[in-house]
Amino acid sequence: MRQIIKLLIFFQFVFNFAEAKMPPPGTGTSNVPANILIMLDNSGSMTWDIDGNYISSWTKMVNNPWASAVDSRGWVYVYELYNRRIMVFDDGGNRKFNKGSYGYGCNQFLYVNRMQIHNDIIYLLDSQTGTVKKLNQSLNCLGGGNITVGPQFTFGGLAVSDDYVYLGGTFQSWQNYIRIYDRNNLGSLRATLTDGWDGYQYMESLSVNSDGTKLALVSYRNHKVCVRSISGLNLGSCQKVGNSSYGSGTGYFNHPTSVVFDSNDNIYVLDQSHRIQKFDSSRSFVKQYYAFSYSDPFRNPVDISISSSDRIYAVDQANSHVYEFNTDLGYIGKIGIPKSRMQMAKAVIKQIVSNSDLITGANFGLMQWGNGFSPYLKLRIPVSSNGASLIYTDIDNVRGGGGTQLLEAMQYARQYWTNGVTVNGVKYNSPRLNGAACQLNFNILISDGEWWNHTKAMRVVADMKNRLGVKTFSVGLKITGSNKFYYNELARIGDTKPALYADSQAQLFTALADAIKQAISGTLTFTTPAVMSELQRGDFIYQSTFKYEKHKQWQGRLKKYKLNSDGSFGPLQWDAGDLLNNVKPDKRNIWTINAGTTGINNLIKSNKANLKAKLFPLKASPTDAETDELIDFVRGFDSYDTDSDTFTNDERHKLADIYNSELVVVGRPEASVTDTGFSNFQKTDAYYRLVNGYEQFKSNRDCGVVCNNREELIYAGANSGILHAFTTSQGKEKWGYIPPNLIGKISNIVTLKANATNPIYGVDGSPVVKDIFYDDTPNDNSINPRWRTVLISGLGSGGQGYFAIDVTDPDNPRHLFAFENDSFNKSVHHWGEDKSRSTLSYGRGTLLPRAELDYTQIGESWSTPRIIRIKVKDNIKGVHDKWVAVFGAGYNGAVQPDYGSAVYIIDIENEGKVLKKIKIDNQLNSRHNYFFGLPAGAQEVNLGTKGLNRYNKSSEKIIVDGVGNMGYSISEDINGNSATNIRLKFDQILPQAVTFIVSKVPKNQIVNSVPSDLTVITADSTDKADFHGALVYVGDLQGKITKIDLTETFEIENNVIKKNINTTTLFTAESNSTNDRYIFHNLEATINDDNNLWLYFGTGNMQKLAERNGQIRNRLFGIIDKDFPNYQTISPVGTVRKCTSRGCPGGAYPLGWFVNLPNSQKVTAQATVDRDRVYFSIYEPTNAADCEQGKGILGQYELKCGAGGFSISTELGSGVLSKVVAQGDKLYVGISGQAKSGLKTQDNLIQLNNIGISQNKEIQLEGWRENY
Repeated sequence: MRQIIKLLIFFQFVFNFAEAKMPPPGTGTSNVPANILIMLDNSGSMTWDIDGNYISSWTKMVNNPWASAVDSRGWVYVYELYNRRIMVFDDGGNRKFNKGSYGYGCNQFLYVNRMQIHNDIIYLLDSQTGTVKKLNQSLNCLGGGNITVGPQFTFGGLAVSDDYVYLGGTFQSWQNYIRIYDRNNLGSLRATLTDGWDGYQYMESLSVNSDGTKLALVSYRNHKVCVRSISGLNLGSCQKVGNSSYGSGTGYFNHPTSVVFDSNDNIYVLDQSHRIQKFDSSRSFVKQYYAFSYSDPFRNPVDISISSSDRIYAVDQANSHVYEFNTDLGYIGKIGIPKSRMQMAKAVIKQIVSNSDLITGANFGLMQWGNGFSPYLKLRIPVSSNGASLIYTDIDNVRGGGGTQLLEAMQYARQYWTNGVTVNGVKYNSPRLNGAACQLNFNILISDGEWWNHTKAMRVVADMKNRLGVKTFSVGLKITGSNKFYYNELARIGDTKPALYADSQAQLFTALADAIKQAISGTLTFTTPAVMSELQRGDFIYQSTFKYEKHKQWQGRLKKYKLNSDGSFGPLQWDAGDLLNNVKPDKRNIWTINAGTTGINNLIKSNKANLKAKLFPLKASPTDAETDELIDFVRGFDSYDTDSDTFTNDERHKLADIYNSELVVVGRPEASVTDTGFSNFQKTDAYYRLVNGYEQFKSNRDCGVVCNNREELIYAGANSGILHAFTTSQGKEKWGYIPPNLIGKISNIVTLKANATNPIYGVDGSPVVKDIFYDDTPNDNSINPRWRTVLISGLGSGGQGYFAIDVTDPDNPRHLFAFENDSFNKSVHHWGEDKSRSTLSYGRGTLLPRAELDYTQIGESWSTPRIIRIKVKDNIKGVHDKWVAVFGAGYNGAVQPDYGSAVYIIDIENEGKVLKKIKIDNQLNSRHNYFFGLPAGAQEVNLGTKGLNRYNKSSEKIIVDGVGNMGYSISEDINGNSATNIRLKFDQILPQAVTFIVSKVPKNQIVNSVPSDLTVITADSTDKADFHGALVYVGDLQGKITKIDLTETFEIENNVIKKNINTTTLFTAESNSTNDRYIFHNLEATINDDNNLWLYFGTGNMQKLAERNGQIRNRLFGIIDKDFPNYQTISPVGTVRKCTSRGCPGGAYPLGWFVNLPNSQKVTAQATVDRDRVYFSIYEPTNAADCEQGKGILGQYELKCGAGGFSISTELGSGVLSKVVAQGDKLYVGISGQAKSGLKTQDNLIQLNNIGISQNKEIQLEGWRENY
């Protein structure tokens, strides 16, 4: 056997049991998911907006807007002229809050003429009072003094730079001037410039460019725009923009009202000819957007502002709208489109059923209620294991109208929980399992008003709780005053108090997530800690475990054991969890970026002013007290009194669970520079290190000390939101890092439940570390490459993003970059090396203006990055090596079509920006595709116009693809199982033409994504790989194996790869949600003695391990890529019909072998190849009603023939098995439950003898990952 050897300096034990916060079956006595029935109010008031206003085509979210500005998050602040208040919208255009009134106080205004935001401080010019005020992002006043000019000041322009505030205007004596004030002390007037302003009366708008070197100004009265250079307190002469004279032609101006620079110094001018004009940095005309409309742009445009990501916002006072444009003046849409309560509820429910953290531990169903009779009252989706995916495609069909009859709704729910209900002639049985005492059942009722027959309805709620064991959550949307009494009583009688309330879409998501987390946590009762991730180095082994506590943070352990010479377990060296508990909270080093101070300990209460908005992004005005509480809790105080001792200043267990995050040990630089003797050596990383001074790096002091003496640390991601760095010698925490794309999720720990917290996902992805040679300071205007030790990690189920830090000097770690896809708010965020954040919104149906920031396909970031070199060519450096990271786009809950089905290549040398997004085919087994094209200005289409007249709801569903991320809803008429008159309506009028596809597919179709790690083969993997770059093999949820060719030299233009990268589908397991053949784990690769590359993998839904029925048909596979090391397009795609289940491949079965798994068995980890066999970790669930843990089974099969050679199946105990690690004559495997008696164990680790027979093999040093 010629094997691809994963020979590392040490071996890594990877025990990833499950991909969600719900721990795996086998960790206790409860093996049954909770049943959750979402009861959605569809009464008429649910069609109103959040403030109770009827929505029509004339409904506005802003009234008489006059000025606007944008903060670093992309949030838009709009001043309303007559209401004297500021409205705040997030980067998706959703209204967040407002503040302000008429008057002279801090948050009171008379006439705000201009508003600017600099470094997230808001500056407002009130022309009537002649003052400039400073506010924070919560619209609270800041100190530092105000500018007071006096009421004689009129027609003022305002601009802000790093150092100064510029105020331009006209006195009543018609004297024109610009005044310059100290930005850090507004009371300090630094200069008054009165010369050179003839012909520039009514300077209504000023703008400073991004580097503070240019000032643009407009003269409303004289129809002029000019740019003046800035040098300290001096301004250069006026350089006119365009023709700077009156006219409606291009380059002329008709009473210009506002001007702004973009990041490239292009200039945008708004004037009274109903247009925006764009001029380049040389002030020459480029293009314009012109239109006159009573709804769309424009009627009376008065102000223009721009975001850090170059999104332009134009305020139209007459139309009462704020319009969004890109820098090409492409119209994107209106911000602040009013949303009904029903739209908000639908969006939130879609997000809920796409979130693995929330759906893994539960079966979901959907019921609508309002009027107490059909069709308003009915079960839409029965509670089932695939209920979440069905809700996602059905929720858009719920329509509002009618009353709020709670009694009839509760009676209907009780009937369903008791004996089932019949809908359109179809009987749906109760989801309750007879005899399953461990099963928990819940109603989650969502409503927005007062209901009828409260007292009688409460009797039904009590009956469901007492007789059927069904509890009821109460979620109120915009509930005020005495109405809260009814919701509180419903929660009390339903045994879920307190009631949960929401005043916005974001708050509704938080409330529902809180309820569901409380529900699923009740299904967990542990008997032993669960092993998650272990790692062996030299004579030691590291093991992380955790202990579950209901409604608390899970207690993590990280232990180091001595490993004896015979491979058996020796004594405990240290437990980092115990050691951390001995450290006082204020003595720990915890850091993040942009906290107000630098260093490795800046998450402290003295920085709360900077941390407040970051920790509580969904709150308009978080208090100092709640910020202090959360900071204290993160550091280790029991701020929320989870031990119920009435004290909140005592300490808690500080190390959270290390769940899906693998461990990484980093010591001195040890990577090889040795010539392997193979012909492909010059294409290996070893050769690259040899010629780029890696040996010198070992002896220099870039590591804080001589790098050869660098202290060895173990890095571990924990679900407190912290990446920990522990010393391997003593187990002491050196520091903990909270990434910027995670800090805003820390507050999800907080729950309304007393003496409790929500266990969350944090740094749940696995870090990868590698020494790479590159310029790590891209913003210093010089090229100075050097060797750096770079750590990159995804967030796993903790979020939809990745982060990177420089750990070359472990005493001084440094942020490099971070990014995330905020799929809920339809925006992407990127933090650069300089810690600044860029935000781009894609929520209104447009493509991102910058492909290098197109993170829109990233789902829950489970896929561990692989750091590799590829060959690229650009106009500056020609052909050269580039360090990149490749990873799958992540998990989408198997229901969300908007993200997940892609592979990303990010540029480590360019702050983690996207080099290429490679779409992985979402091969829907479509029964028919329908193609639609809608023009700009359209909003609704009847799908029957293209032939989609009906579909069968019992066996089919429809999926919409290609609308970008424009929100939409689907309505239809239902008769029995037949859906007809199907209509799609967008949330707003289309700003541009859209083409899209609607597919009719089987109901059990899996919506694709790539949660698994990629199998990446480079010249370092095998001498057969005589190529630069890599061949990448991708397994996905639909059971496909895709091969990607990264061995070419790729031409780069505008920071992205120009061409489409070659991909081909090698194999499909013909998966669907019925047969359960999802691929969650990466493919194990080896080259056998037949000189072929083999890929080994198994299938099974890791999110539903406990599910058992007669239709689940999982398999084990050994598949050949006969073309390796070459790339060839595969046609036809390989299937199981080209594989054998008996004997060895050949003849009619050339592709490989497969094994059918019985009894609903599922594969729970990546396969392991060693010697003559491949090992599979398998879980066999019990009958659900037994409430018992299933079996952990180790399967062994011959490499080339599978069961046709030999097969050995061994039950190791109860619970889920980790990946098998082979070391010499020993095998190590973790089990989440109880190992069988007679086995050698240490905690939850099992040691077995390796009985495999060694084969002749050629060994190639260097592994898939370089973890030192």
